[in-house]
Amino acid sequence: MALRDLALTVLELEPLEFHWVLMEAVQADSEECLVYRPVDSSTQGLPDYSEALIQGASALRVLQGLAPFGRPMAPVGLGDGVPQPSAASVSKEGADSCMLTTGHSML
Repeated sequence: MALRDLALTVLELEPLEFHWVLMEAVQADSEECLVYRPVDSSTQGLPDYSEALIQGASALRVLQGLAPFGRPMAPVGLGDGVPQPSAASVSKEGADSCMLTTGHSML
């Protein structure tokens, strides 16, 4: 796996509406500045900063080719020796991600 210079942040775009954003470093004109471009973000706001941060960290794991927190990478059948994720560790809304390919007006 190639290493990438990634950052995770959480933005409150509306009152009590938190969005996670994954960003990748890009070449800057100056060595005094760090410049990042968004590569992925949540599509729905979350009412809690911490929940947005956790979901963003899970999205970061997926971007790295790892399983999201509490979930196996591949479906696992009964008796395969791998525990199934608990109901508490599985998001009720499923994956929430929106790949950004152009400038994002909210960022």
